[in-house]
Amino acid sequence: MKTTDTYTLNVSLGHLASRFSRTVLRRFNLVLVEQGIPITAEQYSLLVQLWECNGLAQGALAEKTAKDKTTMARLAAGLESRDLIVRLPSPDDARERLLYLTDNGKQLMDRATKLARGILDEAQQGIPAADLDTCREVLRRAYANLCK
Repeated sequence: MKTTDTYTLNVSLGHLASRFSRTVLRRFNLVLVEQGIPITAEQYSLLVQLWECNGLAQGALAEKTAKDKTTMARLAAGLESRDLIVRLPSPDDARERLLYLTDNGKQLMDRATKLARGILDEAQQGIPAADLDTCREVLRRAYANLCK
């Protein structure tokens, strides 16, 4: 988009990405409630990080999920109270907490991830794989441009 072009939401990458994200999160939260899974989409994003790299430091997890430390502590406490994660002192620094999925957390992640995949499959219906790959690459590059 050139600077002389008229700005419209329909062509704004930020608006389109945000609208899609909000719609997916709203649907995911609804499905989680319907299925009796006691987490929110926000909590799921934290659990996904632990699913990929169990034992992350709470501070590193806050950074990976773009959450401030207070929000991360609140989310972690809620997940810990449901026996989905455990926070243990780091062997290198007793002030630092490492977060681990519990067995209950792993079982919940299996169920929740199937639901998340179903929503994304629905959203991607009729879109060629090459277009989806291009979309992912464009979003990664736009994100990287802002994080320089």
